[in-house]
Amino acid sequence: MNRYKIILFLLLFSFVAKAQKPDGDLLIKNLPDTVLSGNRTLLVPGSFDGMAALRKLFPGKYYNLEASGYKDKLISWECKSCKPKKYEDVNGVEDNPVFPFEGGVATRMITVIDLSDANGKQYKMLAFNHSVYDPDGMQTGRFSGGLLGLAKFTKTDSGWLLRSFDPAVAAYGAFASCPTPQVIKIGDDQFAFYLRHLNGGAGGPYDESFFVIAGANGKYSQVLATYGEGRTDGMDDQSSWSSELSVPESDKKYFRDIVIKTKGKYIMADEGEVKIDEIHDKMKGFKSCAFSYTIRFVYSASKGYQAGRMEDLVITNKK
Repeated sequence: MNRYKIILFLLLFSFVAKAQKPDGDLLIKNLPDTVLSGNRTLLVPGSFDGMAALRKLFPGKYYNLEASGYKDKLISWECKSCKPKKYEDVNGVEDNPVFPFEGGVATRMITVIDLSDANGKQYKMLAFNHSVYDPDGMQTGRFSGGLLGLAKFTKTDSGWLLRSFDPAVAAYGAFASCPTPQVIKIGDDQFAFYLRHLNGGAGGPYDESFFVIAGANGKYSQVLATYGEGRTDGMDDQSSWSSELSVPESDKKYFRDIVIKTKGKYIMADEGEVKIDEIHDKMKGFKSCAFSYTIRFVYSASKGYQAGRMEDLVITNKK
């Protein structure tokens, strides 16, 4: 089973599991508008517990639904006094979505990422997922992403102190479930997080896009968005490929270049759906090939990471 099929299996399994009904409707707790303030102060004493920290950030109704026969922990809340703000869902289906959601929010922990700088200072990055409140605890909508939030904690003598907090960055993934962010180092003591967003119509093939998020002045924003970096296997007459992201060492102190290497199979008959001009021009008289290439992304302060030209194109196994 290839990596994409594993991802899709886990995604669908997660959706089915979350669709099971717990006993009784989940309740909602109304929170003050300070819950979304980027200037909040919070200290987590002792060893860091991600779920405990998340419950302090969003002190709503907490539910551990593992007793219902599947693993799911969530915080159910609303904020009647909060002013809704627009956010981006990279699926691009819903027009002008706003947060907090009308009718309530379900917040779940995604992961805790350990970080440290050159001086040995330790940090914890808490990533969490918001979805629309559902009385049964479901997460639905193939083309509805999970809204990602981030909170960074610094280790002090008294415990873990909240250093930066961005409750709603952007929405990624499917079925209101954001993929797990992966940490990358893009400069001296500069870390960013990238997400592999996979989605598509029922039955596939599914397309994969990459997004990179970086922080500045306590806020996190998307600095790279590149689409079509992967396509799952479909029928024999369909192209497919996969990509890997890396950050080569360089003399740049911040925002080092990002390189994405892509490899796969190209089917000429599939050009109604997929056409790569650089490969097409070398395929006269052939029906298919294997290929690989790289693209370097260079950071611009005004535009974020911008793609350069295709490099190192290799075409083999022409048929």
